[in-house]
Amino acid sequence: MLPMPEERPQGVNGVVRLFSECRARAPGGRELPVVALLGRRGGGKTTTLRWLGYLASNRPNAFYDFASAPAKRPHEVATRLALGLSYRFPRQPPVQFPRLALGLLVTRLQLSLDDADTRKARAELKRGLRQARSSPEAREAVGEAGEVLGVLQDLNLVPLPGINLVLRLVQFSLPRLPVTMMWRAGLTWYGDTPHRTVDALVALNQLAKSDEPEKKAQVDRQLCGAFLEDLRAHDARHGQSLDKVCVALLDNIDVPQGREFLDLLVRIRDANAAADGVHDPLLVVATAANARAVPGPYAPGLPAELRVRPPEQASYADWERSIPRPASTTRWHWYPVLLRDLTEPEIMVLAEQLAPPPVHTTPLVHRLSYGHPWSARTLLDAVYAIVERGGGAPELRQVLRTLTSVPGPPEVPRTVDEAARRYLLRDLSPSQQSALVACSAARAFESAVDAGLLEAYDQHTKDSLHRDIDALLWLIPPVPEDAGTRGGRGSGYLEYCREENRPPSTLQPWLRLVLLQALAAQPAGDRASWESAHQTLRAWHQGREGARRHRLDAQYHSLALNELDGTVAYLHDRFTDLPTTDQWLYELYTITAAPMRVPVVPLGPDEPQSSPSDRVRELAGQLGPTSLTENWSLTMLVTALWLAADPRNRVANAAPELNSTIAAMFHRLAALPSSSAAGLLREAGRYEPRP
Repeated sequence: MLPMPEERPQGVNGVVRLFSECRARAPGGRELPVVALLGRRGGGKTTTLRWLGYLASNRPNAFYDFASAPAKRPHEVATRLALGLSYRFPRQPPVQFPRLALGLLVTRLQLSLDDADTRKARAELKRGLRQARSSPEAREAVGEAGEVLGVLQDLNLVPLPGINLVLRLVQFSLPRLPVTMMWRAGLTWYGDTPHRTVDALVALNQLAKSDEPEKKAQVDRQLCGAFLEDLRAHDARHGQSLDKVCVALLDNIDVPQGREFLDLLVRIRDANAAADGVHDPLLVVATAANARAVPGPYAPGLPAELRVRPPEQASYADWERSIPRPASTTRWHWYPVLLRDLTEPEIMVLAEQLAPPPVHTTPLVHRLSYGHPWSARTLLDAVYAIVERGGGAPELRQVLRTLTSVPGPPEVPRTVDEAARRYLLRDLSPSQQSALVACSAARAFESAVDAGLLEAYDQHTKDSLHRDIDALLWLIPPVPEDAGTRGGRGSGYLEYCREENRPPSTLQPWLRLVLLQALAAQPAGDRASWESAHQTLRAWHQGREGARRHRLDAQYHSLALNELDGTVAYLHDRFTDLPTTDQWLYELYTITAAPMRVPVVPLGPDEPQSSPSDRVRELAGQLGPTSLTENWSLTMLVTALWLAADPRNRVANAAPELNSTIAAMFHRLAALPSSSAAGLLREAGRYEPRP
């Protein structure tokens, strides 16, 4: 039974609702899914799983983390789950596992069985079972079981000296079981074969002594089958008094042992349902950070081409409708649910649960982290430290360079962005991490691959990077570029101007931001430098200028290379060439979404801090002196939108600092004779304060 978690996860109400629907016991039983909670590293999977364990703590439940324990065979995992599920609750019939316990005893008995003399083999097996049931060790386990079960909350930490403590803890129930249950339930189930019962147990004992993979798999199959059969028998015996099914919470099933156990469990479920139509009352909720570790219906265009549901759309009815009739594979058992990033209000609640910084910093944390839970916590800690020591806007703009207390070697202090890269990319090889830094220059990840940014890397990196980044759930649909991403109001209202039907996938904005920090720090001559990456991408897009997307991306990379004059000249021509204001705004926002190598100029302790409008004027004069003279309003607008697109320039407050400059420039453009005033004035209004 899991204790009350220190933190209540945010954004998982849909998961909790799905959990409650599936956990409710239906008269006569029903099929249950294997709910797979998918989420990128740091996405709150374990926190969510532990919260579900807390919600289920008044009924039989068990937690197992495949990543925190040495590799276990499937039947050993089933044994640990049985231990957790056998915890006794008031006014609840205890779940007993006579079939599993008997099978474990048989496999552990040190017998010298002679296949040639079946009579002697049976006699020795029966003598071994009697000794196991009446041994002082078993009686001692009976007396100590309650105390041990209360201490062992994390089953993965149980030491297993000698005879195997888990076996003893399951074994303690054997003397308490009625003799009829022990022999009729346990022995009868193993004897449900063409052979007699004792012959089947002799065969199981012999299989357990073998190191051959096929024979070990047979042992796992039989013991896991016994585990599920005990659950079915418990439900059949006490169904009238039960309102909830048993729950198994499995963390980090990405490791091979996780899938090995669940694949076997699903196969046994299929076989049982085909044989008698009865379903076991066990709800499995698992977590994975790699979508390739989870089978499911094929869905092109989604992560790892796996059909997933967001929490708000997930339900038992939705899973049930997805089951093919007839089902040709076992994939239908799985129900992948993709945990989402947090909203700004949810980060505010998270901030209140932690050491609460001033409320006005919450929008900054959300804009930087894009709601990634681990990153939001890390940034909240960093922001709180800045505010606590009296820091203001200059320090908040440098929050990614703030030293953080994220766990790591104490002799290597890390900034927030360094700690984030170290943690978020830990599933990739050093070569893949280096290549990903170069690829962060591209707006769409596919463009980086197609443009040849990976050619300087080894073959494995070239072949695997896109696949692994997709499977690790770091590729998402692009965020609409409009006023909403610049501190104004409204999002998605220009998407109808997009020519392509399906926009290419992009790196999650927070991960891309910390990668761009690393890219900007690369020396100019490095193979993954800022200049070389953006020049390569621009040249590739220019070679494909037939499509508007490539033409805009070429301008995007030119602006990233600080070529402000060329960008303003292009947008000036398009101002009169395009038929509608919305189409021009779409191009304006698309181009000014370009990353900025030095978005925030670090200042010395005695240097005055420039106002946001001064910063716009300084940058425009530095990078586009010709444009500033010839097209002052448009140059100031482009520069202001470019700065505002980078969250490192956005200090959190009620009125983003660049909004007044952006609104003023839209008003000036609307006054030009060749403009479409109505559309530009409407856009200016998105940046003006409202009561």
